[in-house]
Amino acid sequence: MKFVSLTTMIMSAAVLVGIVKAQDPNGGPCAHNSNYECGRLAGYNGNMPFLFYCNEDNIVETVKMCTCMECCYVVNGGVGDDGYANCT
Repeated sequence: MKFVSLTTMIMSAAVLVGIVKAQDPNGGPCAHNSNYECGRLAGYNGNMPFLFYCNEDNIVETVKMCTCMECCYVVNGGVGDDGYANCT
């Protein structure tokens, strides 16, 4: 009986991991409204970073998928005269 319980727990954990990996960041919460940010989410965009905009309601809006691990950067929130955001 203990073996069945352990098997059930392992299978449940595997299903939950699959759900998390497939999660799309669009519509999720973010921290700095009205700014651009770089993010990474396991299983999304092949684990590469993505550039997103955190709208005025603190909701993620994906802008661009990056193609390498270090090619996403944001200066001064990516807004205003001194702001810049890039993702290649």
